[in-house]
Amino acid sequence: MARLTILIALVAALVLVVHTSAFRDEQSCKKQLQQVNLRHCERHVMKMIQQEQEEEEDHFRRIKNVVGHSRNGEGSQESEELDQCCEQLNELNSKRCQCRALQQMFENQCEKLEGKKQEKQMEQELMKLPRTCGFEPLRRCDVNPSEE
Repeated sequence: MARLTILIALVAALVLVVHTSAFRDEQSCKKQLQQVNLRHCERHVMKMIQQEQEEEEDHFRRIKNVVGHSRNGEGSQESEELDQCCEQLNELNSKRCQCRALQQMFENQCEKLEGKKQEKQMEQELMKLPRTCGFEPLRRCDVNPSEE
């Protein structure tokens, strides 16, 4: 009986430690998210969605934009924006916090999207960001947790 009581006490203590640690991680993540500037990421993702739409609408315009970007320097501006985005994501110290940042970006940009198709494109682009930045993919990250 004493062993059972000790075992129950140990399990309860372990649950308390895990819960406290998770709470601390969540608070740390909230603080980190307040300190990073994710606008570069949001702009990059919105440009990628816009570019995809243009490609679907007009194949010739896509070719013209690729040539135009390399000529007028917009490509380097996009690259700089992506670099700044990756730096900001890299400042977040956990995969869970990076996932929360992607969710936050989705929420911030959702009102600018036109329909479910753009929402899906936004989710796909956000999930590509970690890999594009050279991080490991975020496996269990649901960018749009409100989706059924």
